[in-house]
Order: sequence, then C-alpha cells, then structure tokens
Amino acid sequence: MSDESSPLVETAQALRPLIEREAARAEAETTTTRAVVDALADAELFWILVPRELGGAEARIVDALEVFEELAYADGSTGWSAMANATSAAFAAIYTGDEAAKTMFGPSGRAVVAGMFGPVGTARATDDGFVVSGKYQFGSGCAHATWFAAGTQEVDADGAPLNDDMGLPALRVVFLRPEQVVLRGNWDVFGLAGTGSYDYTVDEEFVEEEFSFPLLTATPRRGGPMYRIGLFGIVASGHAGFALGVGARALDEILATARTKQRMGQFSPVADEQLFQHEYAMHDAAMGAARSYVIDVFGQAEAEALAGGAPSLVLQQRMRQATTYATRVAADAARFAYTWAGTGALRGGVLQRCFRDIHAGTQHIYVDNNTLTAYTQVLLTS
Repeated sequence: MSDESSPLVETAQALRPLIEREAARAEAETTTTRAVVDALADAELFWILVPRELGGAEARIVDALEVFEELAYADGSTGWSAMANATSAAFAAIYTGDEAAKTMFGPSGRAVVAGMFGPVGTARATDDGFVVSGKYQFGSGCAHATWFAAGTQEVDADGAPLNDDMGLPALRVVFLRPEQVVLRGNWDVFGLAGTGSYDYTVDEEFVEEEFSFPLLTATPRRGGPMYRIGLFGIVASGHAGFALGVGARALDEILATARTKQRMGQFSPVADEQLFQHEYAMHDAAMGAARSYVIDVFGQAEAEALAGGAPSLVLQQRMRQATTYATRVAADAARFAYTWAGTGALRGGVLQRCFRDIHAGTQHIYVDNNTLTAYTQVLLTS
C-alpha cells in the first residue's frame, strides 16, 4: 500500500481487523459474512466507482485499485467479491438508461450488483425489452446482491445469433431483480472459497431495454471523464488490486513466520538461512516492481481519459498486460511463502488462504495468456 493513502483507502484499512476476524467464517459459509457486508455498505465501498450524481464516490481509478488491494490484503475472498460488486455496480450505474439508473441507485436504491458478464445466456428482443434465459457461473458476491448482471447473446425469434450494426456479435448485459434469478449454489472450490461465486439461472425473464447495455460498444451515459477508461480497464483495476493485495500479504506472513519457524533438523530459524533471505529479497523486489508498473499504467490511462479521450489501443492492452503480470508475480510470491512455511502452511490460516486464493485468481479468463499475446500483437501492428 502507498505511503500517502486516499481517504477511501484509509476507510478500507480501518476494516482490516473485522475482515481478518471473519475470514475463516466466510470460507465456512462460502460467502462474505453479514458483518463484513454490513461494514462494507456502511463504509460505502460497494459504490466507490458509481458516479457522484447517483450517490457514489466516483473514485479515481488508482484510488479504487488501492481500495481493492487493501481489502484483498485483509482477505483475498473479501477483496475479490467486493471488487466484483463495486465494478458491477459501476457498469450498472454508467451504462444503463436514466430510469434504470434511478431505480437502482436512486433514493430507494443503492444497488449491490453481482453476476457474470460473459455472454452465456440469450436475449430475444420484444417491443420494449428482452426475454432472457441462461445458466451462469461465478457470480462473485451474489449471496448479498440486490441486482444481478447477466451476459447474453442477442438472438432472433428462431434463436439464431445476431450481429450489431458494426458487424460484431450483438452481446448485451442485462440487470435483473433477485426474484428473477435462481441461485444454484455449487461453490465447493480450492481457492476464493469465501466469495459466494454461486451458479445461477435465468428462465425466460423479461428485462426492459433500459436495464441493459451493449457489451462491446457501451459508452458512458453519466459520470465524469474517468469512465472513458472503459469497461475492460475498470475490470482490470479490480483484478490488479486483488493480486497486489494477496501477494503482499503472503510476503508479510512468511517474513513474520520465518523469525520463529525452525525446520526439522535445523538449529536456527528459517530467517537465518541465506537462501531464504535471497529469495525473499527477489520476490519483494518483483512485487514492488509489479505494483509500480500497475500504478503507472493505470495512472496513464486515467490521465488520457481526463484529457478528453479514451486511452489508446496500446494503453488499453497494457492495462490487461500489467494486470496479468501482477497476478503472475503475486502467485510466484505466494508459492515462495507457502514453500518456506513448510508443513505449517498445510493447516488452515492466512498463508494457506493466500496461496489458494491467488492460484484460484490465476484461472480467471481476465488474466489468461491471451492478454499477453494480444498486447504484443497490438504493438506489432501499431
């Protein structure tokens, strides 16, 4: 975390003791505990990326990233589900129609949003909206959600996929009320066990067009110029913050453990071994370098957006590249920490959770290898 924190980051830091106390219970319950949900809501951290005109903080992208980093440092699952809720709320707030935004975030709103944006469902157009069906997975933070996002492919009356006016697949995100969604549970996983990323289904539910937006061509309908960073840049900020928080916590945990941890057959603690000291220094430097790169890249993207235009294509891809790189570096750091902790890390605790959570995070499509090849391809053609 930075030496000079924004008030939002300080708010997140103040929640660390509660989040740490609730982390094991969240894993047992497979979702963020009610005490933490209420604390996040009271601190208004679910709405840090919602425009001010709708009651949100409209945070700078780097400040939001550092909030996600801080929450993930306290507990990976809490940081993951909170960033999923916060970024989903941002998209519901900036891309939907005026009446929809007012309904979700007006005086009786303050939506907590969760769901899968990937277009695995279908949306069949009617006169004033869409009939939506689909089977969804990975709805992180959905156990306490008050609105659900669902990604769809628009189809015609016969179920054939449609393209938009630009010839792209007509992909659309819709927002549904809880009574339109059936939660299926099914969250028995290796890592990120406390995120409540449940399966859910939608069966022939009507959604007004106001409560939707085109995924590939969405443009902000409200809020300031920061939102020109775009949907994919905002999502990247959440994943980058998560990785940086979990990686930093793993290194802090092994540094504390090494002072007293003594391997069988050794006569001094791990901290005295030169190999440990060398490897720790290398991972600490790598995490610091990854963090600096992430902050620099997202800062550049925000500066371009504030200057009046969307970030360049190279910079858009660089946000993805930096996020994937930070995730790789954090996973390496957690592996190092887990290995040096020895058999102690086999039992439940913070270090084991860090190891499991960051490796679960590496499986997300947002930090897939394709993000790196896509970056290089853009450089080669620019």
